[in-house]
Amino acid sequence: MKPLRATRAWSAGRAYMLASPFHRFILILPLFMLLAMGVFVFLTYREAQGALLDEFRVALREEITNLEMVYREEGLEALRESIDRRTSLGEADHTIYLLTEPGGQRLAGNLWHWPAGVPVQDEHSVTFADPISGNTVAAEVFLLYGNYRLLVGRRAIYEQVGEHLLRNYLWLSSAVILAALACGWAFTRLIRRRLGAIAGTARAIRNEATHARIPVGNSGDEIDALIVELNAMLDKQDKLLLYARQSSFAIAHDLRHPLSHLRNELSEVADELRATPQGERVDRLIEDVNRILSVFGALLRLGRLESGTQVLTRRPLALDTFAADVVSLYAPLAEEAGRSVVVRAAPCTAQVDRELLGQALANLMENALRYGQGDIMVRVVQYDDHVLLGVRDHGPGIPSAAVPRVIEPFVRLETSRHSPGSGLGLALVKAIVEAHGGELQLLPAQPGLDAVMLLPSSPF
Repeated sequence: MKPLRATRAWSAGRAYMLASPFHRFILILPLFMLLAMGVFVFLTYREAQGALLDEFRVALREEITNLEMVYREEGLEALRESIDRRTSLGEADHTIYLLTEPGGQRLAGNLWHWPAGVPVQDEHSVTFADPISGNTVAAEVFLLYGNYRLLVGRRAIYEQVGEHLLRNYLWLSSAVILAALACGWAFTRLIRRRLGAIAGTARAIRNEATHARIPVGNSGDEIDALIVELNAMLDKQDKLLLYARQSSFAIAHDLRHPLSHLRNELSEVADELRATPQGERVDRLIEDVNRILSVFGALLRLGRLESGTQVLTRRPLALDTFAADVVSLYAPLAEEAGRSVVVRAAPCTAQVDRELLGQALANLMENALRYGQGDIMVRVVQYDDHVLLGVRDHGPGIPSAAVPRVIEPFVRLETSRHSPGSGLGLALVKAIVEAHGGELQLLPAQPGLDAVMLLPSSPF
């Protein structure tokens, strides 16, 4: 069980670290720096190794030249004494000497036998492993007069240099990792804080705080330039939306009075032509004008609610009785369509505007009758701090992807618009509920749609 939990924790932690580009940056930055440092250390080691080997070769050739001159001028015994003196005085801490007879028997030096695998060739450069320390030895082979063999070498201290570089690389790598993590964390924290301000402002605008703007910093960098452009775009969008709303509301307000006058005139004409075929045509025209006036009325009410100029008259209202009264108006229409309306209401009271809330519930009932199928259920449920007032039908419902669009003004899922309706019903319900401090939710009922108004129990 513990290994499974550890595996799950590791998988969750890895997914969390790799999910954010900032976390990936914090992890990748030290890796790239370590890789660059590793390549640099490797090249430095190779260069140092080559330089030291070249110096070794030059020094070894000079040493062999000196020993060869001793052999020429003073003989073999002087050469042996010179080699013994060099080894006994400690000059050979890193230097190896070996003088042998033509057959390979040792005559002098601190190496006891000819190294295996080292060819006996005059003026030949070789490398072999020191039989005592195991270090690499760079050596030169020289054949003296009489076929005496002379081998002079040096233990490759560049390996010690390599170990020293490796230790320093490990210490430097640790410091670089800590510094990179600290710098990456500080840098990403700064960027995330600035992006968080952008996201927070966008969230506030989405929640109807349309006048919110992103705070601009003092750095004058690319992010500040982006913020300036975003704020300018939001200002322009706000102006366009305000212009569109004011224009639509002004048009609705200006046309409402002549349309009302037209309806009144048509009513008088209909009274005069009541018994003629033209009277029926006039009645149909009056119905069309009434629908237009209804749309204009809804549009004006929606504008007042969204602009905040609508004053809510809040009074305590028994929602169970209120729901039953509204349902009684639509029950006959449901019966004509062969459907029924069921009310499940618990006794509860809330501070609401009766007229506006009645308009909202009526719109939901009309949608359920117009677009839904089967029986309609209206329910009222009391919770601790809010009240649920919902209308559920058994029709096709609304696709989840279309829910954000269908609550916007003039949006209808039926694009052909053959059925009656203006596309303002749910938008008006949403505005009324939010004016009360609540929330409209359109939930799938499988089958059907469950339109829920969540209202606070007391005024906010």
